[in-house]
Amino acid sequence: MGVSEENRKNAEIARKLYIESTDSIGEAKDWSVATATIRENVIAALAASKDLRDFPAALSEDAAHMLVFRHLLAPPKSQDQFKLKLLCGVWSKGSEKSGRPQGREAVDAISSTLRKWMDVDIAPWLGSGRDPTAEERNLLVERVVSFIAPKLTDTQRRTRLSAEQERSVVDLLKGLGWKQLPSATIDTRAAVPPKHFMNKTRFATATTTAQEVDIACGFNGSYVAAVECKVTNDATNSVKRINDVLKKSAAWKSHWGSFVEPAALLQGVINPEDVQRLTDEGVRVFWSHDLGSFAEWVQARI
Repeated sequence: MGVSEENRKNAEIARKLYIESTDSIGEAKDWSVATATIRENVIAALAASKDLRDFPAALSEDAAHMLVFRHLLAPPKSQDQFKLKLLCGVWSKGSEKSGRPQGREAVDAISSTLRKWMDVDIAPWLGSGRDPTAEERNLLVERVVSFIAPKLTDTQRRTRLSAEQERSVVDLLKGLGWKQLPSATIDTRAAVPPKHFMNKTRFATATTTAQEVDIACGFNGSYVAAVECKVTNDATNSVKRINDVLKKSAAWKSHWGSFVEPAALLQGVINPEDVQRLTDEGVRVFWSHDLGSFAEWVQARI
């Protein structure tokens, strides 16, 4: 099935608005924060690993050091590439975010993979059995910063815009007279009464852990809308965001059937083809530049 004209038109409007909203001063601040943050992370990872001589010690102290270590490989690897392409299945991607160390066996396997794939040119002191010079250490730090900081800057902007997007929905619903409930796991059909909503809560599913949803709106007849708010920086990023919506939607539908109505509120640079994938799978699509359509939809269901 081809892309509908409506989806193509809205995707183009969203793209133009995203470009027009680019703030050079704001992005410069994001970049400054990102580079400073990553520089501190690299220096900490070097210290914890004794200048890369002892990966197990560093990973046993703080699993978050993997963000730095992944970018010392030849070539640098994403989380999925490290886990799947390098066949290091024992590594938990979540440990990198939480910082919680894994067991000793896993740490040893991860460290072995790091040593095998490490870029030997980035740390010449390892091959000669000596300490790094100040210049060598600084070159490594700045190289890793140059790899990670651009991605972190994009993430910071997207996170900021996502928070603003969610606030706009919360403010809209309150303005329409909806009542906000405290967030709680939704595990019964009557958990969200009509004209009530929750922000950042979880929907129970039959086969997986409860899936977080950005906005849950109660409709008549025990129906609940599960609304995901998604901001994307580019067309490649949009694939990941749309896949996340589709994964959650499938889990919710499997458990709740037609009593859950999945929806997505989109903003940023998104491939029209990705928008069409949502439509084809029965996910209602709304746009931050047209909140009026979302308001009409929720009001018609109470």
